[in-house]
Amino acid sequence: MGMAERRSDWNLLRSVRLRLAVLLMVAATLLTGAIGAWIYQLAVSHLQHDREEFKTALIHELAQPMAGAMWNFDTAAAAALLDAKLGSMVRSITAIDARGQVWMQRGGQDEDNAPTASDSGEIFRIPLPPVEGMQVGVLEVHWSDAVFRDAMVKMGQLLVLQLVLLNVFLFLVFWVGAQRLVFHRVHTLQQALDQAAAQKLSTDIAELPVQASDEFGALTASINRITTRLRRELEAGQASEEEARQALTNLQNAQEGLVRAEKMAALGSLVAGVAHELNTPIGNIVMVSSTQQERNAEFGQHLAANQLTRKGLDEFLSQAREGADMVFHNATRAAELIQSFKQVAVDQTSDRLRSFDLATQISEVLSVTAPVFRKKNVVVERELQSGIAMTTYPGPLGQVLTNLLVNAVLHGFDNREDGTIVVRCQLKADMAVIDVQDNGCGIPPEVQGRIFDPFFTTKLGKGGSGLGLHICHNIVYGPLRGRLRVHSVPGQGTTFTMELPCQIGATP
Repeated sequence: MGMAERRSDWNLLRSVRLRLAVLLMVAATLLTGAIGAWIYQLAVSHLQHDREEFKTALIHELAQPMAGAMWNFDTAAAAALLDAKLGSMVRSITAIDARGQVWMQRGGQDEDNAPTASDSGEIFRIPLPPVEGMQVGVLEVHWSDAVFRDAMVKMGQLLVLQLVLLNVFLFLVFWVGAQRLVFHRVHTLQQALDQAAAQKLSTDIAELPVQASDEFGALTASINRITTRLRRELEAGQASEEEARQALTNLQNAQEGLVRAEKMAALGSLVAGVAHELNTPIGNIVMVSSTQQERNAEFGQHLAANQLTRKGLDEFLSQAREGADMVFHNATRAAELIQSFKQVAVDQTSDRLRSFDLATQISEVLSVTAPVFRKKNVVVERELQSGIAMTTYPGPLGQVLTNLLVNAVLHGFDNREDGTIVVRCQLKADMAVIDVQDNGCGIPPEVQGRIFDPFFTTKLGKGGSGLGLHICHNIVYGPLRGRLRVHSVPGQGTTFTMELPCQIGATP
């Protein structure tokens, strides 16, 4: 049997038509069975009543005449009387006198009236009335109910046959009638609906033909009205979908522009901070070099006037060494700042995958963002576990750290003149865990669930774009393939925790 045939058989077993036919047959069987059972019980009651009446009539007809015949020893009359009562129900009659001896027996010996194994009869006695005060005897009647049983069996068989024929008739009538009147038209309607559903464009959906002015015609007309309404709504939906797609494209472009602007703003803040930091060592170098120039001019004048003394030479050399040390120290400091800024700036403007030490990378970010902390009088404490080798994207990681640190300064210490930020990193299994913890004002509970939403900010109109933490969330769960969570207690502070894999491959 092929798949199509098995599927057809399965669909037939599951069809509504078959289930309705079975339901109708079950209902008809129960109804006719109940009626047949009632008729059968009624017939059995009538048969039993007829049997009792027959026995009563037999007693009435035999008792008095047999008593006279036995009293008068009239065997001919007794035999004729007993033979007249033998039949299909009375198998044999035995007359027993008062002494208990068999006086006469009729039936039971011949083949026609002999009891059979299938007979479930009974033997009952008919007491004969006394004659002249003397007991005559009794009659023993062998009674067979085979006739009654056969009648009841035949009646039961007839009822079962009627029940089967009625079910077959009802099944055929329902099957053919339901097929022509209901299911064929439902199938036609289904084919028309499937053909309409297969159309790709709303303009290709045609109305269904109304073939009759009955319930199915009204149903088809209602479906046509629904189809017309759905076609109009589908056309409107397609137009709205195109508008929404265009709006989404514009929104994505705008969001990408805002993200780039946020990154450039963060980089601009770093540039401003580094410029401020470079101002001190460079200013010191300029001051020391200008002072040294003046001393060089004085030294040249003394030398030309032949006024140079041993003491003056020693002082000049001591001051020159001191100035050179100060220039070297400040130049080294400026070079370190430039190198840190260069590395962080290159990382934040590129998405290159490279290997690095996590503690060193965090220290570089903290060095570049140090001016932001000093301006707010915020102390940064480091608890960095050394030797955590990372192979990931340092640029996005530095951007997340910078955003979290700046966010802590701007929001955690908004109305305070000092504070403490603790930056720690540690290795747990194959994950690097980075905490940025502050003792600021904390985040209200009703806000904590929205801090990673785009464009959500508590400083609307005060320089907040609402993209900082959203960018952090996307970077951590995106290229860094980690997790970012926040824990905050109002009035006690906030802790942002990053869990990052130490080794990742290319960008997914």
